[in-house]
Amino acid sequence: MSLNRIVRAFRHCGRIQAFKHGKSHHSQLIKLGFCNDVFLANNLIAMYGDFTFLDDARNLFDEMGERNLVTWTTMISMYTSVGNPVEAIGLYTMMLDYESEIPNRFTYSAALKACALVGNLELGKLIHRRVSREELHCDTVLMNTLLDMYVKCGSLGDAQRVFDEILPANSNSWNTIIAGYSKEGQMEEAVNLFHRIPEPDAVSWNTIIAGFMNRESPQTLEFLYMMHKEGVQLDQFTFPCALKTCGCLNLLKMGKQIHCYVVKSGFESGCFTGSSLIDMYAKCGGVDEARKLFYQYSKCEGSIPDRLALWNSMLSGYAVNECNGAAFNLVSQIHNSGARLDSYTFSSVLKVCINLLDLRLGLQVHGLIVSSGYELDYVVGSILIDLYAKHGNIKDALGLFQRLPKKDVVAWSGLIAGCVKEGLNFLVFSLFRDMINLDLEVDQFIISSVLNACSRLAGLEGGKQVHAYCIKSGYESEDVTVTSLIDMYSKCGEIEDGLILFNRLTERDTVCWTGIIVGCGQNGRAKEAIGFFQEMLKFGLKPNGITFLGVLSACRHAGLVEEAWAIFRSMGMEHRFEPRLEHYCCMVDLLGRAGCFEEAERLIADMPYGPDQTLWGSLLGACGIHNNADLGNRIAKCLSAITTEDPSIYVTLSNVYATLGMWDDSIEMREVIKQVGTKEAGKSWIEVRS
Repeated sequence: MSLNRIVRAFRHCGRIQAFKHGKSHHSQLIKLGFCNDVFLANNLIAMYGDFTFLDDARNLFDEMGERNLVTWTTMISMYTSVGNPVEAIGLYTMMLDYESEIPNRFTYSAALKACALVGNLELGKLIHRRVSREELHCDTVLMNTLLDMYVKCGSLGDAQRVFDEILPANSNSWNTIIAGYSKEGQMEEAVNLFHRIPEPDAVSWNTIIAGFMNRESPQTLEFLYMMHKEGVQLDQFTFPCALKTCGCLNLLKMGKQIHCYVVKSGFESGCFTGSSLIDMYAKCGGVDEARKLFYQYSKCEGSIPDRLALWNSMLSGYAVNECNGAAFNLVSQIHNSGARLDSYTFSSVLKVCINLLDLRLGLQVHGLIVSSGYELDYVVGSILIDLYAKHGNIKDALGLFQRLPKKDVVAWSGLIAGCVKEGLNFLVFSLFRDMINLDLEVDQFIISSVLNACSRLAGLEGGKQVHAYCIKSGYESEDVTVTSLIDMYSKCGEIEDGLILFNRLTERDTVCWTGIIVGCGQNGRAKEAIGFFQEMLKFGLKPNGITFLGVLSACRHAGLVEEAWAIFRSMGMEHRFEPRLEHYCCMVDLLGRAGCFEEAERLIADMPYGPDQTLWGSLLGACGIHNNADLGNRIAKCLSAITTEDPSIYVTLSNVYATLGMWDDSIEMREVIKQVGTKEAGKSWIEVRS
């Protein structure tokens, strides 16, 4: 049998995955003593590579007495193609150390792909220098691989320089550089390049559409329409991008239209499209419709990865809509199927733990994540940080954050929000500065959290610096940011700056109106707070619980009893909003301060809730101010029936008794305070302007 026929047999076995025949042929060659032939050994390695039998290929490689460039290149390419770039880079380095062979364009291409997979920019640049030195820059395929490496390593400047060297650039070159700018969120540059493509193909359109999809931008749908209008065939990659955008932007009607088009185009049967449809309906609140599609697609035959994609979409939908029981039932189903849980599965399960505020369950899931090797996955790790931070476990959240090799905006945002919640305001500023210094993208929610920390510290200078960053980054007009800025200026005593910001807004939602109402109330401008409340109603906006509490609090600070009564009565009668306990507490406190004790008692009697110690405590304080001993004694009896460890109640009782001249009772309360123990006085930090 000739060598060529033997080689053809090996390659044929590799193509048709004939494992037994391939190994049988290998055994025969060993018996015949042909295995020392480099040509045959290279083809045997290639066959084992086709089988993805890496150990067999590596054993053969290690046993070879003589190797040539094809041997090295085949092994490097094999490791790269099966997703083991570390071994590929190790072999490339070993080849250079031996100095037995000089790499060619195929070797460089395989090594560059490995660099791209692990983000090894340093080695990628060294290979680029060798490519330039050996004048291989005319090889378009190699230059495209080099371009892809720079894009995947996030080095856009180098990527652009390589792209400019490719003459002429082909469709792969254009699509790769556009994907790079899209990935980094530089959509304006990506669009400019897209419009320069001589003849954009479906991949070009899908690349720019995917870029806008990742930004959750409505321009995704604009480019989808343009693609259709240009006569380019929408495919199995276009539809999922469009559907995901509809889900993120809650565009159910548009999503349904795209669903119809998917059916007409014949792409409905694919699991990838099915997963996107389930995801879209679930994110738009259509859980029942998503579930119907899930059951429909689950009946179809498919591989475990395809089915896992469907399961993950449905699981994510349950998590978003807080269908927590259904989510855990589905997790059990996935586990029982024998499928290996991936990062998407764990992300959704962690979100369910956050929904349930169940740290114990979260810890169990964390243990499973560690054993599955996903703890340092940047998506899973980010949600784990958010879980710990939301439960106030900042120590563990910070420890995981520091171990995470790649940190996305979710990780930073979750940790910063958790630090704000726990009052670790200086750590908030430290993390924010780190983000700025690392030139990371800071979104409006992170800015809102940092401004919240400024508000708590009454740190006007820090707040102004964050405001300057908002202007520079284009976030000043965002509703969330403006509301946080108004809150910061209000709490720092600079309500005028808050009013300027509010008046600049062309569109105002309930949150913005509520922010300015609360701000005016906090700064003693009750009449303006009421005016803004009435103006908000004229615009047809619906006040929420915080809006009502803000305007009632403004009336309380100014002693505006009649105005407060009018607003309080309008809550149920005009706005169909049932006052909550905090609204009753505010009204009782106002009436007590004004000396309207009979009205306060009638209001308490009409409450649908039982009065708590906070409500009794505020009215008791008013009794002390107005020397109402009778009511004070009755409230004291009510409070003595409530078992509480809060020493502030006993302090208030003691002070009121002293004010009313009831010294024995005051002394008795002081003894109770000693038994309960008073809290250590807190300390605060504010900026004082001289």
